[in-house]
Amino acid sequence: MEREEKAAMCLLHSVKGLGHRSLIKIKEEFGSYQGFLQLNRAQLRKFSLSATMLDEIIALRKRFDPLPFLEQMERRDIGVTAIEEHGYPQALRNISNPPVILYYRGRMGEVDKLSLAVVGCRAATPYGKHVARNLGQALAQHQVNVVSGMARGIDREAHLGALEGQGLTIGVLGNGIDVIYPRENKALYEQMVGECLIISEFPPGTHPEPRNFPMRNRLISGLAQGVVVVEARLKSGALITADFALEQGKDVFAVPGPISSPASAGTNKLLQQGAIMYTEISDIIQEYAHLVQVSGPKQIKQEELFLLDKEESVIMENMSWEPCHFDTLLDITGFDFGQLSILLLNLEFRGIVQSLPGNYYVKL
Repeated sequence: MEREEKAAMCLLHSVKGLGHRSLIKIKEEFGSYQGFLQLNRAQLRKFSLSATMLDEIIALRKRFDPLPFLEQMERRDIGVTAIEEHGYPQALRNISNPPVILYYRGRMGEVDKLSLAVVGCRAATPYGKHVARNLGQALAQHQVNVVSGMARGIDREAHLGALEGQGLTIGVLGNGIDVIYPRENKALYEQMVGECLIISEFPPGTHPEPRNFPMRNRLISGLAQGVVVVEARLKSGALITADFALEQGKDVFAVPGPISSPASAGTNKLLQQGAIMYTEISDIIQEYAHLVQVSGPKQIKQEELFLLDKEESVIMENMSWEPCHFDTLLDITGFDFGQLSILLLNLEFRGIVQSLPGNYYVKL
């Protein structure tokens, strides 16, 4: 695409309400975005635009020339690629309703490598966070890109795990590429911009809105060869991503969880419906046999559990993946305060349990 044409497309896309379908229609009817911007008001009125949108286009072209508008974005380290360009992600060309324009920051050149999406609920349990982080790290160490949505909970842990595994992780936003949401992801966002890749189909400056996230989810699954759902409630955006994956002919994996945990109700249902069960990285390796075999992240091996002494075994038998308070463990085990504190400290040091705020503990 010629630079002037791309600049005109970016300027038009910045008009609120003028989305991808409108851009396609403009291209089909007028042959170019540059030509459309040069139409007078009477000619523009023939194109089915609202009066508000029409006024905004006319005001916008008075304030900006397309090329300086594009150059301003580039000075802010925002890249732009169009569906007709070589650099556009190949995987997205094949999905339903692909975005005709993508904004990005980071390393777009590696986006077409083998990728798996890791998704789940925002209000993740310690168990879910642990699984997502280890999974992100293992995929990265097996040279697999980790795709997720930069949300709280499972998404965040998957991204962090991939970074720890020194691999590439791709964040797909439900807002403008220059908007950090949620705000606590600021450090993660900056690290991913510097080392990995963040993309968005929404114009810069777009604030997060509920309707944006289902749209974003189709890109998460679209970029990946498969989707791993770590935790999901029965009504969850992660399940929407799984539905998109199925529509796109992608693999769907699900992590089993405690039947008493609402956070695992959706994943357990996916397993009932035929999703591939994920319990360790080899479950994915056997589906993608061409993966490079490298060391995965340290995991608690079964033989480690056999090395538990009698007192430690009593604790583990009475713990689950749901948080358990220290006082409850005192009552259940019969240990005194000091003995239980030392035992829990040893188990935490070995990566078998995790302490949580409020004097709670959870099995990993």
